[in-house]
Amino acid sequence: MADAMELKRGSTGPTLFGSLVKFMSSSVGSKVVMAVTGLGLCAFIMGHMAGNLLAFVGRDAFNHYAATLKGTPLLLWGTRLALLIGFPLHIWTAVRTVQLNRAARPVAYAVPSKAPARAAAKTMMLSGAVVLAYFAYHLAHFTLHLTGPQPATLLADGHYDAYSMMVMGFQQPLIAIFYVTAMVLLAAHISHGIYSLFQHLGFWGAKWTPFLKNVALVLGYGLCAGFASIPLSVLLGLIKP
Repeated sequence: MADAMELKRGSTGPTLFGSLVKFMSSSVGSKVVMAVTGLGLCAFIMGHMAGNLLAFVGRDAFNHYAATLKGTPLLLWGTRLALLIGFPLHIWTAVRTVQLNRAARPVAYAVPSKAPARAAAKTMMLSGAVVLAYFAYHLAHFTLHLTGPQPATLLADGHYDAYSMMVMGFQQPLIAIFYVTAMVLLAAHISHGIYSLFQHLGFWGAKWTPFLKNVALVLGYGLCAGFASIPLSVLLGLIKP
């Protein structure tokens, strides 16, 4: 009896954190976490684009959007915390998925697939890396004010003139081209990511595949068009300082 009680006290199962790490490290778990974080990041991107498109309304509307975001700590820091958690998890699970896929098939196919989906899959890491590099530059420019072609100026209410920073930044052709390139790669990344997500969830077959592929393409390249319209409009003089 005493031996049984001692064995019961000494036998402890895995902790909750250990179970989560084990699940995320598995093939299924890494794909699930990558999909969930990807959807969260996609939702953030859509909201960010909606705010950026206020540049077409005018200086006051854009600066009001920026000031409202800065002046709402719950929204601002909630978003930042979600990004600080979501971005690393998305990257880690993406790398983990690639490692597991390579381990499962160490020998390449005898005849490489040239299908568009296969080509898009091969560029996911590259497109993700470029988007991450742009995200870092974006933070350095608008949040940390460490870079940019112009000094950050303050408005009468004490907030930064985000509209002028945006317009004067995109008046530099290299910055505008880098931005548009990043958005094209982001579109490819999102399109293939959503397409793969539906596949993993089982929405697959002759009836669903064409429709889901079109949904993914429209969403991905629709976001690209929305974001790219801003620097292109600045370069064409449609959005002015």
